[in-house]
Amino acid sequence: MAELLESVILGDGIQLRNRICMGSMMRNRCTDGNKPTHANIKHHTDRARDGAGLIVAEGTFISLNGAEWPHAPVMYNQDHSDAWAEVTSEVHKVGGKILFQPWHPGRIQNDNMPMLKESGYSVYAPSKVPAKGGKYRTLEELPGHTDNITEIDDPRVIVGQYRHSVSLAKSARFDGIELLAHGGYLIHNFLCSHSNTRSDQYGVLDAIIEVWGSRAVGIKICPTDDYNDTMISYEEMKETYTYFIKELMCRDLAFINLSRRGCDVGRETDDYFRSRPRPQGKELPPKYEPLTDFGTLIKYPKSRAMLMVNREYTVEEARDLLQRGKINLVTFARPFIYNPDLISRIKKGVPLASNTRGGKVKYGPFEDRTRITIIGRHLEGRVRLSPVRQPAPSSRSYLISSDNNI
Repeated sequence: MAELLESVILGDGIQLRNRICMGSMMRNRCTDGNKPTHANIKHHTDRARDGAGLIVAEGTFISLNGAEWPHAPVMYNQDHSDAWAEVTSEVHKVGGKILFQPWHPGRIQNDNMPMLKESGYSVYAPSKVPAKGGKYRTLEELPGHTDNITEIDDPRVIVGQYRHSVSLAKSARFDGIELLAHGGYLIHNFLCSHSNTRSDQYGVLDAIIEVWGSRAVGIKICPTDDYNDTMISYEEMKETYTYFIKELMCRDLAFINLSRRGCDVGRETDDYFRSRPRPQGKELPPKYEPLTDFGTLIKYPKSRAMLMVNREYTVEEARDLLQRGKINLVTFARPFIYNPDLISRIKKGVPLASNTRGGKVKYGPFEDRTRITIIGRHLEGRVRLSPVRQPAPSSRSYLISSDNNI
């Protein structure tokens, strides 16, 4: 696995210990006014200590929101930045590098979620086109995404929110930025013809570059996405993302993270994350890989942008792609949840632990009078999770990992 484990410089000076990146994930633990807590610090630091080459922090909302995750982090005032600085500081102490991922949910919201309902802030999107689907499990009757959308009148307001948030991330001493531009959220809303009926300019990425410089900035995209009402035809996908990637490459970014969600990768994952058959008119070519159409637009001789890939790659697949010069970096996301020692396992040739609990594990917080501590132990390549109940000091308690294995 020497190719995966060799050091590399990202951008103009972000020294990575290896080519293995931890993708953004883990929510519902930012319980202190949506700021990271000790659980967030421990989660990221444990994986940095084991040797993760690069960590992308969990997606962080740049403003008030009505998304489904009530305890996801936010970054729009100095208190948020100060809390995140505790995370970055601990990651840096153990030799890690960590990126900030700014997130605006766009039309993937419900205005009855507490943060929006209490503030009266609107659900902003490019156009008044509600998203299909959604299930807000904390609201009565499990409603879907809202129909009550306010069309963005002046994109400069939203651009300003991004600029402010990434400026706070800089003061929190993150090492760079990964702009979230997939998943059906705001940036992705602008990229799909069925969610965007406008033709003006918005310039979020350029605003981020003004703050950070292009060589500390990357972007995460997913041409084949099938999540949150994002699916488009193959023809539209190829036309849109060929143009988009060429524009991105003009900006001398540090990296482009190319996801293959929505593709049939030939493996069964748990029900929550399994891609469904694509409907008529939106099929992909058999065994389609986004690298086929878009890889050479990013990785070619004299290209300064690194090509990162993600979504259900195995260690063996990633090594093969590196050996053949197809990619520069690989992201593992969920495997890092149940393999805090993922880098050590790869170095020693130990099989990765796998998820045996399904796709609907709730990591907290919990509303009951019992404090729940999860004790994780590796057993024959699997993770065994044992609940231990103790008296609670108050009516609110949270699921907090007592060791590395969550």
